[in-house]
Order: sequence, then structure tokens, then C-alpha cells
Amino acid sequence: MYAYPNFIGYGYSKCLTCHYNPYGNGPLTDYGRGLSATTISDRILHASEKSEEQLAENSGFLYMKEFKSWVRPSVDYRGLSLDRNINTDDQENQFINMQGDLNLVLRYKGENNLFTSITYGYAPVPESLEDQGIEEYRTREHYIGWRPNDDLGLYVGLMDKVYGIRIADHIAFSRTITALTQNDQTHGLMGHYIKEDHELGAHLFIGNLVQDEDLRQKGISIKYENEVSYTFKPGISFLKSQNDYFVQENMSVHSKLAFSKGSSLLIEVGQAKKTNDLNKTAVTSSYLMMQNHMYLRRGLLFFVNTDYLKPNNEIEVEVVRLGPGLQYFLSQGIELRLDLFNTKTYTPGSVTKDAWDSAMQVHLWF
Repeated sequence: MYAYPNFIGYGYSKCLTCHYNPYGNGPLTDYGRGLSATTISDRILHASEKSEEQLAENSGFLYMKEFKSWVRPSVDYRGLSLDRNINTDDQENQFINMQGDLNLVLRYKGENNLFTSITYGYAPVPESLEDQGIEEYRTREHYIGWRPNDDLGLYVGLMDKVYGIRIADHIAFSRTITALTQNDQTHGLMGHYIKEDHELGAHLFIGNLVQDEDLRQKGISIKYENEVSYTFKPGISFLKSQNDYFVQENMSVHSKLAFSKGSSLLIEVGQAKKTNDLNKTAVTSSYLMMQNHMYLRRGLLFFVNTDYLKPNNEIEVEVVRLGPGLQYFLSQGIELRLDLFNTKTYTPGSVTKDAWDSAMQVHLWF
């Protein structure tokens, strides 16, 4: 599963509260499953026959009670119906199976003191790479996590890089321009420290070992956040990595803000610099990601996405993607989402015509 940092609107600013990974995404802990069933999701399918306590008690794998004291399986599917250019005669529709994962968490001691997380699943190959023989099924992540105490955690294996606000929208410029999309996991060692209002993560990584060695991005990323209050958590991030062809340098500032029950505002502003290692030419891009979620009723959120990108700070070209959406957690394990996007490119002396796209998602996890 992906992380939902907008849940700061419910009073949860720390991903570690609900996820085994301290920066979100991946499998939920027992507490996270219970919270999903009793706080985040609508209970319209259960009416009055089940109490909140019963929903939490039966929030395990396939709505069962605790599977085994040391085994936690889960399944995760996400599908997308995408309609491009809906405002023109060239409208195109495409259904994409974006994700189909099987996960197994083996807990050796306690809730998350020592555990292994393994996720294997379907990863669709981009159309531009279909003829390159890339495998559609892969290990999404596999790592060992150890928390010797409440403050410190060490994680080693294949994981997402630590950087910025980890959102589910992998087409956001904050993820694409920084090379942190849904298939950019890396092998490495991550340290996580949390104490009172301070949270610090550092990630030493050596690239994805499945890739050819010359393509592997090796480097370090650091993220620091300060919980000013339970409704406001600003932070900064830095990442530097390189392979045989280019050097990637990212930096950003971000904040997560809650302003009423279930409602939140996420902002990340940053830049990404990519330097060609052969001719030493560099391109620096700037981006802005802003998501505003508004609580309508239990399980139902209205949101507005704002994405801004300047692909090259030395050239006057800007791209703006803006659009509203609805996110509905029908029940624990069932999420429906509708997005409407307007994308426009601004260049000196001209502006492209509006391009309108719509996307309907179904996300199932059990």
C-alpha cells in the first residue's frame, strides 16, 4: 500500500504509527489496519450490525482476526481507467493494472521490533520500454527492520528512498523529476531516529541490484522533520546519487498541515539537478507539489492537486497541472478515487491549449 500523509488531518503525523516502514507505504501494522477500519473508512457496508470494536478486531488479512502471532500476509491491487484529452475529438481510454502485490511480514519479536517484509508483484512496463525485455513481475521490496528501542530503527534491503513527502501520486512532478516513482526502489541501509518532536532519516543506498551495474544509482538521502504541533510538521530533504552516466541532486522543503478533522494541506517545494557525467552539462529543474484535502464525511474526501514544474531553470518554460478529485474509502480495504486534470504548458510568447484528462482508480487491499 501507499502512504497517505494527508492523514495528519486525523491527528497522525508519524507514518510509523500505522506502517512497518517509518516513512509510510508498504504493509500496515495491526494498529494501522484497525485505524483504517474504524476511523478512515466509511461503515456503510456494515450498517449497525458491527461495533467499532468488532470492526477493529476483524481488520486482519481477509477480514480475519490475528492470523498467527508472527505472520502477517496481505494482498494489494490498484487499477486505473484513464481518459486522455476528454475535451477534444481525440479522446483516448486506457485501463491500466498498476499494481498487484503479495506481501508477507514475519514478526520475530513484538509488533515491529524485529521483522522481515517481502513484497512480490506485478509492475507494468511503460509503453516506451515494452520492447526491452523488462520483467513485469518483480520484488517490490524486501528488507529487514529492527527497532532496538522506541527511538531508533535500522532497515536493510530493497526500499524506497527517503525523501520529501511520499504520496501515492507517482505522476506528480515531485516524484518524476526527482526519480522517485513507483519502481525506483534501491538496496541500502536506512536509519530512522525519532525523539519527541524530532524525526530524522538517513539512507545509504547502492542502487537496485537487479539493474546492470552501470545504471545503479548509488548515494545518500537525508530527511528531517520537526513536529511543531500535532497539526503542523515541516521538514527538509536532500538526496545525492550517481551512476556511470549522470549525477542526481535533489533538495526540498515541505510541510504537512492539519486544519480540521480529516482536512489537511501538503506542500513540497524543491529542485532537482541532473549532471551529465560525460560532458559535465547540468540541468536544474524546480517543482511545487500541493495537495489540499477536505473532509466531507466519514470515508469521503474532496481534494485539489496542484503541480508545477519548470523543467529547466535557464529556459522560460513552465508546466502546470491542476485538478480536483474525490477519494472515498468505502470500507476497510476498498478505496475509490476520481481525478480530473488540466495540464497547460507556458512558453515565451505562447500557451498550449488546455489538456483535460480524467482518471478513475480502484484500490483493494486485504
